[in-house]
Amino acid sequence: MEIKPLIKDDYLVLDENATLSELIGQMKQFEKRTALIFRNKKYLGLIEKKKLLKSKIDPSEVKIKNFIQKTPIINENADIIETAYLMYQSNLEYLPVESNKEIIGVLSSLDLINSATKLKELDKAKVSDVKLIKPKKLGKDDKIATALTIMYKERIDHVPVYDQGKIYGIISFKDVIRKYLNWSPKRDVSTKFNKTTSSRSAEVDMPHLASLPVSSFSTNDNLLFGKETDSLKNATKLMSEGNVKSLLIKENEDLLGLLTTKHLLRKIASLKIPKNYNIKFVGLNKVRLQSYQKYNIQKIASNEAFKLQRKIKNDMNLTIHIKSYDKQGGEQKFSVNLRIDFPSRVITSSQEDWDLETALRKTFNNAKNEVDKKFKK
Repeated sequence: MEIKPLIKDDYLVLDENATLSELIGQMKQFEKRTALIFRNKKYLGLIEKKKLLKSKIDPSEVKIKNFIQKTPIINENADIIETAYLMYQSNLEYLPVESNKEIIGVLSSLDLINSATKLKELDKAKVSDVKLIKPKKLGKDDKIATALTIMYKERIDHVPVYDQGKIYGIISFKDVIRKYLNWSPKRDVSTKFNKTTSSRSAEVDMPHLASLPVSSFSTNDNLLFGKETDSLKNATKLMSEGNVKSLLIKENEDLLGLLTTKHLLRKIASLKIPKNYNIKFVGLNKVRLQSYQKYNIQKIASNEAFKLQRKIKNDMNLTIHIKSYDKQGGEQKFSVNLRIDFPSRVITSSQEDWDLETALRKTFNNAKNEVDKKFKK
């Protein structure tokens, strides 16, 4: 299953010299969830939100380039499982997606997880099959500094909030940032806090932030709950519909822990799907390529073969024949010929392009279309 249907344009494009005020203003105005930062036309990364929680920040003066987080870029034809692994390793909620070496959109972890739970390997998976986060208890009257300390030490973005031993709400890093930078007044529950953050002096220095109660930041209404016996499909659907990155898992009145997108990504990435194909390259060592380019070609071929095996569902042998033609100026034009042998059938496909990776991906796309036609018949 590919990520292509999940790609969205739910992002802003900003220059590295834009200010935090510009970022916040545009995200509110255009209702975008993330921002991609560029230098001229070169992608630099996403905003690292945890760096925003610094004292003495003036959003109208501070440049966003001070908060850039470098990220990998995933190809539009990437498989869901390999993408889940990349997201888990990178600890990201969004990944930029490229096509023909240009960024065309972003992929959210929630969308990927919701789609991945439809894989047949996860048909019978339940919430109990995924590790739950069990952070330290946090009271609604505790200072926000206590919540931030738990988040940093335990490397988590969500903490349940209690009142007299019962669940009162949940606090997320996003909640803190929104209120700290006054992004979303509609969700604020502290009038005093709103008035303070709207003052001019508050833009420059907010030393009182650490002493404010957790209840001024937490989400306390319309909380979403799940059970260990719930199917992963239903649990992730609930998270997707509620647009939450963590789901409170209860048994009777006891909170068992949090089901998080990070551990869901880990579960998807760990799926063991048997390899039923062999790949033979012809001519790869004869074309002028750097060693890293050859590695990329082999990796792309393996990923594409993995996706093909899910369509063919049988043992198969792939032969990839690569040729290059020298043109004026030292450029090479590449041709890729693919032959797929599996019981009682043979499928062939070919493509030419100035970029070998593009030619290879298009060749596999042609082959997948042929497979779809044959199996339809």
